Amino acid sequence: MLGKHSKLIFLVSMLVLLVAIVLAAWGFQKIVDKQIQKSVQLENNSLMFDKWQKLPMPLDFKVYLFNVTNVEDVNRGKKPILNEIGPYVYKQYRERTILGYGPNDTIKYMLRKRFEFDPVASGDLTEDDEVTVIHFSYLAALLTIHDMMPSLVGVINKALEQFFPSLEDGFLRVKVRDLLFDGIYLSCDGDNAALGLVCGKIKTDTPPTMRAAESSNGYYFSMFSHMNRSESGPWEMIRGRENVYDLGNVVSYKGKDSMPMWGDQYCGKINGSDSSIFPPINENNVPKKLYTFEPDICRSVSIDLVGKSEMFNISSYYYEISPLTFGAKSANPDNKCYCRKNWSANHDGCLLMGLLNLMPCQGAPAIASLPHFYLGSEELLDFFQAGVKPEKEKHNTYVHIDPVTGVVLSGVKRLQFNIELRKIDNIPQLNNVPTGLFPMLWLEEGATIPESIQQELKTSHKLLSYVQVARWLFLAIAIVAVLVSAAAVARSNALIPWPRNSNSVSFILGHNVAANKGH
Repeated sequence: MLGKHSKLIFLVSMLVLLVAIVLAAWGFQKIVDKQIQKSVQLENNSLMFDKWQKLPMPLDFKVYLFNVTNVEDVNRGKKPILNEIGPYVYKQYRERTILGYGPNDTIKYMLRKRFEFDPVASGDLTEDDEVTVIHFSYLAALLTIHDMMPSLVGVINKALEQFFPSLEDGFLRVKVRDLLFDGIYLSCDGDNAALGLVCGKIKTDTPPTMRAAESSNGYYFSMFSHMNRSESGPWEMIRGRENVYDLGNVVSYKGKDSMPMWGDQYCGKINGSDSSIFPPINENNVPKKLYTFEPDICRSVSIDLVGKSEMFNISSYYYEISPLTFGAKSANPDNKCYCRKNWSANHDGCLLMGLLNLMPCQGAPAIASLPHFYLGSEELLDFFQAGVKPEKEKHNTYVHIDPVTGVVLSGVKRLQFNIELRKIDNIPQLNNVPTGLFPMLWLEEGATIPESIQQELKTSHKLLSYVQVARWLFLAIAIVAVLVSAAAVARSNALIPWPRNSNSVSFILGHNVAANKGH
């Protein structure tokens, strides 16, 4: 029976083998990729969407302050001694409000962040701690006037002496809660004519660090309260339905597809994600760089591929911040467009290695860097007697990404805010201080996925491994079937009986020979 149908079985098994080869080489992966895309794309029914819209766990928002321990010495021209205090830990909750969908596979949304102090994670530190830090807002106002209209700096300083409470020098003695979120009261009541100009300027410009007092004539200054009071955006991002590898790419921010303040296509380009979501990584084309757009500094930041890593028994790719991201123009000529000639009369506005001028972005002479000037010029460290020591483990920015889903397994962003302490002869608060770049604080924002999401990923990876096993098992079964059926065909051909005619010539010639015998 088998011999009778062996050729048919062989043909069927060859057809099955052909299908198995197609599925193993292309089909299975195509099916898997399609299912992954359905899970991670920003669609109402995808597994990713709800987690993206409302982060299922809070991020850790950590603040480290540079407390100045030798203020009197600095006021006499000595090098500063700093004592880092922190982290003051806040839980950062994130939620997005969907505004609509665009024609090019985009989604538009607003992002709201909410911060709550975490006394347990902060340990012995409390928001009532008193610290002495560089007087950021005072120096920002004074330096702006000094660089624009040096002849008026003395007059404006008289107004600032009434505006800022207890203005003794270039340093601020303050409670942590007031500095970060609650606010320091600044009074617009006074008999100095220039004070009206100062308060009028604040009212016109409405800087985010200032909020109007409700019951008095003045303002409250704080570093981060505006993040609790407002949403950022609108953001416009690619949803990943048409091409999953474009998932998360920011198309525009506040209706603009580039940041115009830099006046350059390279520096102003909005590139990469908002750091909350990344596309899956194609193992055959692993990107050497990933980008995130950071609105707080009005630019995109690149992170470089370091290599493969493993977290929670999940294979991942590890990226860390590029040394050239804040590179000086000598190290990274492309960064020349971040130089601002109007920043200071002392130079062309191109800063040292590791620095970014935020004046075009924030409207204040703040300077961004990595914590403790990590990856920055050693010249920056010479300004201090002690307290500034860059270390990669503590001050690096990095991310571990699951290549299958693009989920961030663990990652942190770190950024430091600095301002110039400048010796100005006709300003009594600053006439003897050394000139140099002074840090105020640095931030760490990040998270590691909770165990529940770890288990979800592990389950997904296990199912994918089963699919891969099935893929090759199907191919192996098809190959065995072909071999067995081929053997059956060969055996059936060997068993075909030969005609019982001793005359080989008649076997070959057939009936014609037999006919000839009849004659």
